[in-house]
Amino acid sequence: MSMNKLFTGVSFLLIASVIACNPKKDSNDLENAVILYAAARIATCSVPGTTVSNASATLNTGTGCINGLTTSMDAALPDWIKNNFKCSVGQVSGSTYILRSQNIPNTKSFYFGSSSPMYEALPSGHKSAGNNQIQAQCLVYSIPSVPTVKTGAKTSTQAGYVSVGITTNGLAIFNNAAAPPDTLAAEVTTFDNFNGHPQNTGVYHHHALPKNLSDETNGDANLLGILLDGYAVYGEKCDNGTQNPGDDTVPNNLDSNHGHTTTTVHFTTATYHYHYTLDNTATIKTLIGGSFHGTPGTVSN
Repeated sequence: MSMNKLFTGVSFLLIASVIACNPKKDSNDLENAVILYAAARIATCSVPGTTVSNASATLNTGTGCINGLTTSMDAALPDWIKNNFKCSVGQVSGSTYILRSQNIPNTKSFYFGSSSPMYEALPSGHKSAGNNQIQAQCLVYSIPSVPTVKTGAKTSTQAGYVSVGITTNGLAIFNNAAAPPDTLAAEVTTFDNFNGHPQNTGVYHHHALPKNLSDETNGDANLLGILLDGYAVYGEKCDNGTQNPGDDTVPNNLDSNHGHTTTTVHFTTATYHYHYTLDNTATIKTLIGGSFHGTPGTVSN
């Protein structure tokens, strides 16, 4: 159960308890209780910045994010996060990284809608994902700062998560499957020019390579984001721990979840991380397989 659902359930139980314990309470008391609940709900889901409207969305060329979005990275975060993530807010809370995002792409997309300054047509041969459009979200990721390998049965990435990770530009990463009865291989034709699309509540996301972060043609080794279990995800190639792109290689030892353990430019000690690669379930290349390697944190919206 997500924290938001838990909070919602507890809050309404409290409201019901107030009424049950004092049946003489009038409608104003109930209204006040609901208002207090709503205010608390908003407070638990606050993302700094101004809520973005598609109709007025514009790119800030200075920050590289949509105007209204805040980039703020806690100095306590490791360099690989604070020096590479933007369009989101990150902090350290005990043994957890907290990342908050409105989840608005910093690229043009068909899914902003034709009246938006950020609108552009779909790639040739692609079709719209129904009436879905990008909507500002309140995604809050709680990710373990020290990833722990999950022993025994791994946790499925298809276990109802709002998102399984966040990209370096603050966008949701989804798993290796589409919502039934669709298949991800078929959904590829609904991706915009940057390999993303929104689902029915407007959560824009990537199953596949974010094309503004990595070059699919060259299969580069760029850092793409962090998954919910705390492990980094990279492009198709591994940088082998050097800044020289000449020795980047496509790994041949990835597990079924798209990961392996070795050094990268961000981790001088051999560390597990994921790569964008062909997924047997999806039958296309995806950012993660069917399970998390580590014990996942939580995400709410």
